[in-house]
This record gives sequence, C-alpha cells and structure tokens, in this order.
Amino acid sequence: MRRLRSEIAARTGREHRMTIDRSTPRPPRWAELLLVLLLAPRDRESVSGDLLEEYRESIVPALGRGANRWYVRQVNRHVLRQTWMWSALVAATLVTRHLFDSLLPIHYTPHVVVFRSVIMSWALIGTFAVGAAWQAWRTEHLRTGVILSIVTALIGGVLAAAGTAVCLAIWHDPATMRAIQGSGGLDEALWGVPLLLTPIGIIAGVQGAAVGRVGAAIYGWSRPNTKSA
Repeated sequence: MRRLRSEIAARTGREHRMTIDRSTPRPPRWAELLLVLLLAPRDRESVSGDLLEEYRESIVPALGRGANRWYVRQVNRHVLRQTWMWSALVAATLVTRHLFDSLLPIHYTPHVVVFRSVIMSWALIGTFAVGAAWQAWRTEHLRTGVILSIVTALIGGVLAAAGTAVCLAIWHDPATMRAIQGSGGLDEALWGVPLLLTPIGIIAGVQGAAVGRVGAAIYGWSRPNTKSA
C-alpha cells in the first residue's frame, strides 16, 4: 500500500509540475487508490492513466462537479467486473440450499449439522478463499483479496435475498412454507444468512489472500532465477 501511494504521489507531482499556471482537476483520491489496488501491476499505469486523462480532458469540461460521480461509477464498474462471478457463486449456493430445504425438506435435529449444511458452508468458504487468493495473486497485494471478499459478501447477500424472494413468489404453497419454517424460517433465508456472509467472507478472505500473496511472491522471486538458469 505504501508503494502504491508513493507511485500515485510521484505521478501527481509530475503532473503538477507540467501544469504550473492552472489548477489540475483530480478525482476522489480514495476511488483512484481503490482502482490502482484492484488492477494487476501491468495494467496500473495504462488503465488508471487513460481513465484519468478522459476524466480531465472530456468529463470535467462536460460535467463539471458531476465528473467525480462519473469517475466513481467507472471504479464501481471495475469492482463489479472483478467480483460478479464470485458474488453469483455465493448467491447460487444460498439459493440452491433454500430450494433444497423448501422443496426437499428433511428433519432437522437441534445441534446436529446435516450434510447439506456442511456442503453449503464449505462451498461458501471455498468461494471466498479462492476469490481472495486469485485477486491477491494478480494484484500482488493481500488487502485487495480481502476487499474482494467483502464486496463479494455484500453483493452475494443481496443477490441471494433477491433469488430467495423469486423462489418464494413461485413456490409458496402451505407445504413449502411449513418446510421453510422447519429449516429456519423466512427471516433466516432472506436476511439472517446473508448478513453472516460478511464475517465469513473476511475470515476466509484473509486466509485465501495470504495464500495468494505468498504464491505471487514465490512466483515473482522464482522468475528471475528461471530466466538466468
């Protein structure tokens, strides 16, 4: 993170020296930093630089104060591109579990974990961990993997609640509603489990990101040795 900030500060200094006699418009620093964090090293200069150039030369003259909102929307779109697949997997896992509990109900015994619960839990943990590891690998920063996990949990939770609501609109006969009540109730399906995704995502994301970051470091360290061999 310190290195990224120094890169942005250095680039800001160069641009400031090039524009001595006029103020240089700048997007929100947090959005610019988030974009740089989520980009692979080979894309940081080109993607962030092109977006900044468009912001200054086209968007600021056209939108004025609305240029910052435009820039934030572009960053949000990039975040969605990085997280949509993992969010969809999380939502699909929860909606599938809801369908099994409502259409193929089983008898739940208190304090006994059933096999489908184990499968769902490990599927969620694996999704968060693998997504965070992939992001930390490609960006070479641990915290970007954790960021991806948090965003995945938030979007996945919203998608899961929406998917569950659609299922309820289709299957809401008395037998199905009794099955849902027996498996935890509507509150658990619509918001209880989705709210638990964030802490699960953080814990699994930290571990996955650590693995991805270590793997990226080992790979980066071995490449020069391979070339010189």
